[in-house]
Amino acid sequence: MFDTKLPGGASRVFRPQPFFSALVVESDPAVASRLNSVLGVLAPGRCVVLVPTREEADAMLDTLSFDLVFVDMQLYPIGDGASLIADVRAVQPHARIIALSDTDDRELAVSAFASGATGYLLSEAEDAEIAYALRALANGGAVLDPRVARHVVAMFAETLAEPIRAGDFHADGAFRKLELRSLTPAIPEGTRPGLPG
Repeated sequence: MFDTKLPGGASRVFRPQPFFSALVVESDPAVASRLNSVLGVLAPGRCVVLVPTREEADAMLDTLSFDLVFVDMQLYPIGDGASLIADVRAVQPHARIIALSDTDDRELAVSAFASGATGYLLSEAEDAEIAYALRALANGGAVLDPRVARHVVAMFAETLAEPIRAGDFHADGAFRKLELRSLTPAIPEGTRPGLPG
């Protein structure tokens, strides 16, 4: 399932640097169970906590420290996903946060990154895509589902295409218009220099 072919026909089991603890905040039990299985294969023996609500997530964040947090962007009420991401970023700034969604909605993606997410995956992503995301995060990168990446790149292009008065352009101003903290989330992981395409 996570077997990756290497040059010359050799193969190896795909194991990124493991995270020590993970919190999965997901209202859909089937998605939560699948993430738990994937994390169990990638990092056996590590602590994985599954909770379906914001209240339970808050209780876990008050008592435990997590290296990796998955957040369902469809948490109820609407907006709770982005709010939770911001709170995780504030109380556990070292944590890598992956937003999860069953849609590539542009506003959800913007709100996730504006709140401090380091990745965005669709809940229908293949197990191998999730594994790739974890490897990228373990190496200090960010990951963006290609279907979401097109929205972010389009917003960045729209912002850069706006008329610019002399001396009025600064990169941080463009990022503010896009509601992004830096350029990193706006660049799909596979398109960055030095990484396989």
